[in-house]
Amino acid sequence: MTFFNTSRSCVVGDLKEQDVQSHEKISRIDAPYNQTTLPTWEIALKIAFYLIAMLVDLIGNSIVILIVVLNRKMRTTTNTLIANLAISDLMVACFCMWAHVGNNVTPSWPFGDILCKVNTFFQILAVTSSVLTLMIIAVERFYAVVFPFKGNWSPTVTGLVIVASWVVSVSTASPQLVVRQEEKIRWKDRTDRWCTEVWPQYYVDTECNSEAPGQIYYYIVVGLVMYFLPILVMILTYSIIACRLLRRRHPGRRPSGGRMSTQDRAKRKVTKMLVMVLFVFIVCWSPHQVIMLYDQLNPNQQKPDYLKTVRYVALYLAYACSAINPILYAGFNENFRRGFLEAFRCLLMQRRNRIDPVVVIVVVVVVVVVVVVVVVVVVVVVVIVVVVVIVVVVAAAVAVRVIDVIVVFHHCGVVVPCRRQYHPVASIHKA
Repeated sequence: MTFFNTSRSCVVGDLKEQDVQSHEKISRIDAPYNQTTLPTWEIALKIAFYLIAMLVDLIGNSIVILIVVLNRKMRTTTNTLIANLAISDLMVACFCMWAHVGNNVTPSWPFGDILCKVNTFFQILAVTSSVLTLMIIAVERFYAVVFPFKGNWSPTVTGLVIVASWVVSVSTASPQLVVRQEEKIRWKDRTDRWCTEVWPQYYVDTECNSEAPGQIYYYIVVGLVMYFLPILVMILTYSIIACRLLRRRHPGRRPSGGRMSTQDRAKRKVTKMLVMVLFVFIVCWSPHQVIMLYDQLNPNQQKPDYLKTVRYVALYLAYACSAINPILYAGFNENFRRGFLEAFRCLLMQRRNRIDPVVVIVVVVVVVVVVVVVVVVVVVVVVIVVVVVIVVVVAAAVAVRVIDVIVVFHHCGVVVPCRRQYHPVASIHKA
């Protein structure tokens, strides 16, 4: 949809300036299109699907964390990492699911600027933390199966690895707190709002078409380096583990003896569960990642109408992965299955090796507070570093400009005025 076309010429490489005059003109006319309203049955269906996913996610992953925290026998390295994965899955239910369905069933973004930033931040934080945790689990399993006599990771190593994964995840997601904004178009009869990313854009031709190179590079890193590359590493790692378990024989037993040792059989069951978790993660998250990369690499291309529905289904499938994981733990691991049965029978707090319920509540609250504080501190540090880098870059650019002006003045005796002129934006699109 095009408004206020004016003939103009832009300089390739110049920063695109914000249009103010067009917005002032728009505020004096009525909106030229009607807001899309979904039928009641579609709204009810979408809310029902998300409500089921949220309940399963919250209940299932909370029980997984409690099983690991309260049962001494379950506090292994692998199960600790699974509990860390469950924390990432809980974030999806707490910050992402309800915001996605709420935005989809309303004509405009209804949650304000803060949730616009927080929603995408936690989405990228959760997927990055999940894929890094899955990769750490694969490396730990590789270490335990391929080098069984070197011992397991110590709790200190496990804790440091988990903290490092969260630092990387927060650093990867933190740019969303800066670039995500609630945009508005104030028509005469209504105000349209949507949540979008605002990156610096530069003109790519003299017809004033622009691109945001920072956005493209960012999503290439998020999609390729932080998603597809770790998945390739995990596929290779589990392939080596599978080959080693299939070929291994118990020491002192002849190769013709068809049975595996008890330890190898237990490792095989755990590996089978983890491979299934990885498989479901790839199936659920890959469509969304592919669509996201497609959108970023083709920003000016006209998208087909059906892509909006495909994008919604792909993101729901990605979020649903967080609800599927606890079901996989219960289906493939006898200890988790027993823990779920005890929880549903209200016996989780009554076993001898359980901590008092009051202590449990205190521990859970303390863990949540510590996680929130760590996330906030890391976010603040990353934002400060980004601000410092921006200030340095801007100062360098200003210094270069001042030097150019001094050189021109020295040689010509006058300062050449800037050739760029202000031009209003020719088109406005509703996100």
